[in-house]
Amino acid sequence: MHSRKTVTMLLACNSLLRLPPGLANRVQIDLAGLIGIKKFYNEYVHKFNASLIATCKEFRPDVVLVVRGSKVSAHTLEGISALKVLWCHDVVRRCGLSLEQLRAYDHIYVFDKSDLHWLSDRQLTARFLPLGFDPNVYYPTHSLNKDIDVFFVGAYYPDRRETLEFLADNLPNKALRFYGRHVRYREPKTWARYLLYLLKGQRIVFVNRSLDAYEINLFYARSKISINIHHAQNTEGCNPRVFEIMASGSFQICDNLDYVRTNFGRYLETYDNRSTLKELILTYLADEKTRESRAKATREFVLKNYTFKHRISQILLDCEMPHFADLEPTGYR
Repeated sequence: MHSRKTVTMLLACNSLLRLPPGLANRVQIDLAGLIGIKKFYNEYVHKFNASLIATCKEFRPDVVLVVRGSKVSAHTLEGISALKVLWCHDVVRRCGLSLEQLRAYDHIYVFDKSDLHWLSDRQLTARFLPLGFDPNVYYPTHSLNKDIDVFFVGAYYPDRRETLEFLADNLPNKALRFYGRHVRYREPKTWARYLLYLLKGQRIVFVNRSLDAYEINLFYARSKISINIHHAQNTEGCNPRVFEIMASGSFQICDNLDYVRTNFGRYLETYDNRSTLKELILTYLADEKTRESRAKATREFVLKNYTFKHRISQILLDCEMPHFADLEPTGYR
């Protein structure tokens, strides 16, 4: 039995970042990498691992939870005495993890069931653990007017972009707001694409700006309908937007994944093609009563089943710490 009165969990989430924040870092690390200079990037990874080791020595955590984990080296993991847990918030093949890194963990969790087969083929055992949401960040904000008809935020993969362009062209009289980095300095084609939006008078629709989690929640609160479009590699799981939109009290229309339809079909709508998506938008924009009643039921459902506290409790149970599974872990950051 665990001897401490509390469980200390260290969350190593910096490995989610492709680069440290700031323009200077982006220029020094990213642009240098484009011309084959890896020195600055390697220095960043080394500093991150050194910081993780130092933090573990200072706080002596019982569990180290790593999200995604591409920057955490196998050598660093081997030097940590705590239980080491990896939670892949992306398809494993997209997380940049080597087999050596994967084998250094005591527990591996994936958010897409298809990864279980991929890992099993490599003699690695993992568990399926859906993503979740933080109720302190995603919650209804009834004080705001719903002045946005349709909202989307996220990265602009080709299918997503084409779907949103279809909506912008076919729903010209609706208040559409599609946020994200439309212009990427490493991709000149995006510059031309965004110029086309400006020429078509769609600057207010395609907003070239990233949003933090708190801003996203406010936009959900302002939106009658929030759209969720998964990456093509998601097949047997769902992204965190599913839970975040439901938690915010916004009405969600999502692409037609079997996992989403099977588990959440009562609480949201799914579409097969762009024409169907357009018709669903028009139908639910005209039916405020149904939108609001389903959104309220959805919020209650996710609060009971899909918070991050539920997820951490499951991890603690799997780590054979059942006495702490219903508690908020200390040192969780």
